[in-house]
Amino acid sequence: MEGATATLSCQYSVSRLGLSRVCWGRECGTFWCNNILAQTDKHGVISKASDRYRLTGDVLAGEMDLGILDVKRTDSGPYCCRVAIDGIFNDKKIIQNLRVMKAPVTVLTTSTAVHVTDAPPATDHWRAVESSHLAIPRQNTSVFPSGTLVEDPLPSLSLQINVPVLSLSLSLLLLIVGALVILGFKRGIHRRALKTGCLSAKEPPHIIYEIRMRRPVEENIYTLD
Repeated sequence: MEGATATLSCQYSVSRLGLSRVCWGRECGTFWCNNILAQTDKHGVISKASDRYRLTGDVLAGEMDLGILDVKRTDSGPYCCRVAIDGIFNDKKIIQNLRVMKAPVTVLTTSTAVHVTDAPPATDHWRAVESSHLAIPRQNTSVFPSGTLVEDPLPSLSLQINVPVLSLSLSLLLLIVGALVILGFKRGIHRRALKTGCLSAKEPPHIIYEIRMRRPVEENIYTLD
């Protein structure tokens, strides 16, 4: 992981081979390490490419581990440890592959404490003023428990006229009035007929007229021979 220390292992047998020269590089060359990072001889470390590279372990016991400080993703790849052994093509080669992972992103969260204080209670003076305001009678006014006055709107008068119903009512009224007029007219005629009830409707008109005028009526006298 990025930022950590990576350790690559490399060992050989000192008891069998004796102290030998050792190199660490990014790859194994034909005769020695290529891109040498660190190398030793029989007496100790003779060179390092950077202070980031150091040999760890017991060198006299053949422990030639390579430590890489503060690794980066660019440090990923193969590494070669080569131990020099007498003879042609007898060197011991150990290849290690390093894979550096990306460090996770750390998010620092901070919490803020919010202190809420209650409002101080109202004084007696304000309570008296509030009670005096609430004592004023107001029409169409509602008082809620929180002390808020809400005035209800006055009811509005609305006149809605139904035209069909009005027309039907007027028609019925006219029929009733007409019936009353006709009934009254008939009653008048009936009363007049009662006053002149002594007259027969079968009498000739001229006799009836004479009777009404109170004139003597000439009787028809017929002489028979």
